[in-house]
Amino acid sequence: MSKKQLLLVGGASIVVAVLAHALFFYETAAGRFMVGLNDGLGQILPFKHFLYQQLKNGHWSYSIQFGLGAGTFSQLAYYFSTSMVYSFSCLLVYVGEMSGLIANVDLLFWGKAAVYINAARLALILFLATSVFHYMNMSLPYAFLGAVFYGVSVMYFTHGIYWEFFADAFLWLPLLVLGVEKLIREENPFWLIAAMSLSLINNFYFSYVHFIFLSVYALLRWLIRFPEDRLTINVQLRYYVAIAVLSFFISAVAFIPAVSGFLSNYRPPFTDKVPLFSVHDNLLYGSKFWLLPPLFVLFACIKQLYVDKTARLFIVIALLFCLFHYSPFVASVFNGFSAPQFRFEYIGTFAVEGVIARGMMHLQALTKPDLARGVVAMVMIYMLAFLLDDTLSLPFFSSQYAVGIAILAVVSGLAVLCLRQSRQRVALLCVLFIVCQLLFINVGASTFFSTTSTKQASERFMSSESYDSPQQGELIEQALKRKKHPLARIEWMVDFRNNTPLIQGFYGNSAYSSVLNGNILQFYYDHLQIDMGRESVSRYYGFGDRANLHSLMNVQFKLVDKKEETAIPYGFTLFSENDRYALYENQWLLPFARATSNVFLEEDLEKYSPLVREHAMLEGIVLASGKATAKAVPETDVLERARINAVGGTYKNGTLTVTDKVGGIDIVFVNRAAEEIDDYVSFYLQNQSKTAPRFTLQVNDYKAWRKSRSSIYKTDANDLTIRVPSREIVSLRVPKGIYTLKDLSLQSETYQRLQYVYAREANKPIHVSFEGRTLRLSYDNKKGDTHLTVPIPYEKGWEVSVNGKKQQVEKANYAFLGTAIAEGKNEIVFSYLPPYFRTSLLLSGCGLLATATWIYVRWRSTS
Repeated sequence: MSKKQLLLVGGASIVVAVLAHALFFYETAAGRFMVGLNDGLGQILPFKHFLYQQLKNGHWSYSIQFGLGAGTFSQLAYYFSTSMVYSFSCLLVYVGEMSGLIANVDLLFWGKAAVYINAARLALILFLATSVFHYMNMSLPYAFLGAVFYGVSVMYFTHGIYWEFFADAFLWLPLLVLGVEKLIREENPFWLIAAMSLSLINNFYFSYVHFIFLSVYALLRWLIRFPEDRLTINVQLRYYVAIAVLSFFISAVAFIPAVSGFLSNYRPPFTDKVPLFSVHDNLLYGSKFWLLPPLFVLFACIKQLYVDKTARLFIVIALLFCLFHYSPFVASVFNGFSAPQFRFEYIGTFAVEGVIARGMMHLQALTKPDLARGVVAMVMIYMLAFLLDDTLSLPFFSSQYAVGIAILAVVSGLAVLCLRQSRQRVALLCVLFIVCQLLFINVGASTFFSTTSTKQASERFMSSESYDSPQQGELIEQALKRKKHPLARIEWMVDFRNNTPLIQGFYGNSAYSSVLNGNILQFYYDHLQIDMGRESVSRYYGFGDRANLHSLMNVQFKLVDKKEETAIPYGFTLFSENDRYALYENQWLLPFARATSNVFLEEDLEKYSPLVREHAMLEGIVLASGKATAKAVPETDVLERARINAVGGTYKNGTLTVTDKVGGIDIVFVNRAAEEIDDYVSFYLQNQSKTAPRFTLQVNDYKAWRKSRSSIYKTDANDLTIRVPSREIVSLRVPKGIYTLKDLSLQSETYQRLQYVYAREANKPIHVSFEGRTLRLSYDNKKGDTHLTVPIPYEKGWEVSVNGKKQQVEKANYAFLGTAIAEGKNEIVFSYLPPYFRTSLLLSGCGLLATATWIYVRWRSTS
């Protein structure tokens, strides 16, 4: 393109991007944001604000505020920590803040900024897509039309609203296609190296999606060759290998830590059967994310277009991805062979718009009979799709949306027939289609704001009781001022928003992210069987109101809503309150760092209950390997002095059949000892119906929500331990149905060990300081202790030195940091860097150097 054309396309891209977001700009000015209510407010905004504050303070790799502590560079790479768009946004915001143009960068700021970021990204997408289509021999007006259909699409706006980082993938796809074409047509590998490197750095997940697509695209380009192609298949293969290696090396500094964080995550394997094909929606009328434009259907029905190799290439790719749309198996492959997810369909959108751009370019050359046959075929396809879909029905008023799509298809066909006689009319037709697409998107935006819950993402909602109210902040502020240790935690979560600590600015004990520390998740699911009140993968919260764990994990305060029935753990007393909320303080808080000579081994504790494991953690340290110096003391199973009665059904041989609306079992005691304060009720529970909906499990006053077995978000953690205050009757209730209920046990907790350890630890002062990615501890070991542990999660990237000598980091207490210590004075330093960071930084340097050398040698040979 000439400079004039570049400026024209750039200006048009900006204008269209702004007009496409017109209603969103209006709503943002009115205090309603371009952000989804759930993940948008629960993840996207908190992560953007949190990471910006980290970067501004120079802390880019680790934070103790995310959950119980996490390597944010690696664990949040799926979201924003390696995102180019986000990084550039942060740079602009920082410059604006330092120059005084931006007054306050808070959560509300990121909510307001969402529309500007999405619009700017869309403008760049339109420019890149237009450039790629133009490079593939499409005239600029048609290339721009195709780019508009690609960027101003339902999928882009869906991603932009609900999962903003998904929308970045729209940027890299055109660059990757351009890179392949530059290689094949010009023997220029450097565009593809740049595109692949950027994609790998930006998001490891979509890099995997792009790798599958590029494999398909390269194969199709071997089958569909153009006159401009210079490279044979064998030469292409050699280039692809070299390009892949160099791209991996260049991106290593971001890609390797990100993948390491992902592999360290824990998510139950998806075990449900994945069908090869499933008709789950209608691509022509009612698909949720991907709606085929009538123009594509028209051009795909015109035989003469298949003679054009470029059109044929895009039609084949588009139809292939239409087929993929109805294959849960393919969706599983694109999602790493996990649960089917259709996040890859923006690739099909790009191919569809390539067909439209190429078809419009050939419009004048097509004969009227060819076009007429295409229009008839298109109308028949829409009629057939309408008749075969039971969810679409007449009369018209009951399916206005479907009829609107059908009318649009017919109008598109007639417009193509009537307005193709001259280039001016075709240009006018392009403008007409762009205007229609802009109207379509803005009407969709209007529908979004009018039909979404009244608690939609807005300035008003974000200062409400359901997100972050002043009354909550008042008590949080009091807790922060009263903390006994700078790293002490507050247990508080608003309305199942596990990232509340990031929103309200305190150290908590909850997190919600697709990538979390697998050691922590297994600590919750398996080792300690901590129930979180609501079963769901990718999140954790609290410690099941178990006082031992609260004290071990340095939870000093618990905030509760008075309007909700909330259990208060043993040892927590009222500290402060207001009209709506109450703040409780832990009277048995243990020191942040603890030293001991009592070593338990995980394998020795496997046969014991979670309560016994808690006691082992209180009395000493639990290690994965090594030499044990202490033995666990088993707790008595008090079920031996109780009887079990079925209520509202039958219970026999591990099967609970509930025939009433709600039923279960009662564990009945003749009497309870006065020192028995809490009961730990352990059991295995699973609904035997795979299709039954989620259900409520209630043990006495404690309620927990369990997922349906068909849910892709179930944890498959069915061994449960529920803590309830001791009573004469312990009741377990579930809704009507048939359940597997087995491995029942019940231990009582007197908290004598907690009180003893609390008194013992008062005589072991350990100075602790934490800054950025470094934890420093000073301890004068006069007691002959052999190990030290802190409640910071163990993960790859941690290193430790004791008195200046590097030594092994131990995984202590199933999921936390520990190390061996010496007698006398100990200066202990735990430091964190993203996994394999030094190695990956070296690889990136080598990759850049090798690529630069290749460019130089190539330049010298051609000059």
